Amino acid sequence: MTGPAPAVVGDAARGGLGARLHRLRTERGLTQRALAEPRYTAAYVSAVEGGRRVPSADAVAHFAERLGVTPGDLATGRSPAEAVRLRLRLVGTDLAGAAGDPSAVLREVAVAAVDLAEPVLAGRARLGLARAALRRGDPDAASVEVDRAEELLAGASPHVRAEVAAGRAAVACHAGDPRYARYLLTEARDALTREGYPDPSALLALHAELVLCHVALGDGDAAAEDAARALALAVLPAPAQVAELHLTVARSLLAAKRTAEAEAAAEQARQAARQVAMGVQLACCRRARGQGRRAAGDLAGALADLADAHAALAAAGRRVLAGDVGVELAEVHHALGQPERAEALLRDAADPGGDVVVAARAERVRGLLRADAGDRAGAERHLRAAIAGYRAAGRRRELAGVVLLLADRLDGWGRSGDALDLLRDGLHQVEQLGERVAALRATA
Repeated sequence: MTGPAPAVVGDAARGGLGARLHRLRTERGLTQRALAEPRYTAAYVSAVEGGRRVPSADAVAHFAERLGVTPGDLATGRSPAEAVRLRLRLVGTDLAGAAGDPSAVLREVAVAAVDLAEPVLAGRARLGLARAALRRGDPDAASVEVDRAEELLAGASPHVRAEVAAGRAAVACHAGDPRYARYLLTEARDALTREGYPDPSALLALHAELVLCHVALGDGDAAAEDAARALALAVLPAPAQVAELHLTVARSLLAAKRTAEAEAAAEQARQAARQVAMGVQLACCRRARGQGRRAAGDLAGALADLADAHAALAAAGRRVLAGDVGVELAEVHHALGQPERAEALLRDAADPGGDVVVAARAERVRGLLRADAGDRAGAERHLRAAIAGYRAAGRRRELAGVVLLLADRLDGWGRSGDALDLLRDGLHQVEQLGERVAALRATA
């Protein structure tokens, strides 16, 4: 078998058709031989992909049939069906969550979407790359991807451009500037309402990111308020299942060549999958709302929210965050008179291999549980361990609180002298930490 006679290489083969042919073939898992046979050769396919040959109309039709696209789609790169397939791949990266790094797929989608003249799809893929970079702890790479996304989405509708604001705010918050992040998010949120684009999916992302900013700034009331708004928009009880159902519908519609309907199903799948991808942020929202309910005296509501947050964070592999929420959950169980459940939650949080602050908080709660049980020696041991942990972590406010708590207990146990010694030493330690923080700020 031989290919057609040599042809003059043109721009279409060099920069467009050849690249599309290679991408579509590799996406479908076909070798050059499998694509070529029975009419052409693998060498001919290689030459077309490399831009060294321009295929005939018959060859384009043959390749298109083997790839499941129309000849026009392959020749021009403007394929509604192929754009839907890319949307489905993007949904897959959201559904995968933290399982592996989706960067390779996201880069392929971003490049292919530009080739298909789909800037919104390309921009969303770039924002996905930014989120992946933040998970790797690389805010510089994330910032570059957000910049690229902003360029791609410059002509998009306001509710789509709001996704860029959420991405840029996430980068700023990760880099230690939650105040600027909060400004970006608030401006974007207000603009959506003002301009008549209050898209629920965009608002969900903005409110969820706002919760993280409020928490970082120590504003618990604002965090609880935005958490309630975000959770009111996260209406799907089983988003992964819903997304998979929409994906099945979209694939069936594509197979039936009902591309417009497939695109609508793909968009529904995307919105459900984004709720899956935001699992950690939504868990933090439930935590913030639970903290607000606890402060208001609603222990039952706090228990439900914190339990949901704890389970979601543990499932996502966020050990430190899950441990921290576990301590708060243990405190609620303690307040409800359920010491056994509190103890069970504290076992992992008090692991010395974990975060020192979480371990110190767990020691404090254990001290309270021992005191309630009449075990004075055990209570003192755990509270002193909490003091040591907070001192090592440089947490002045928590250190002062536990010092006062233990001193009050010692005084109540008839050990006023020990209480005074503890207060004196504790105050000195707090002052030392304050001086250390001031010195660090002066040199920053």
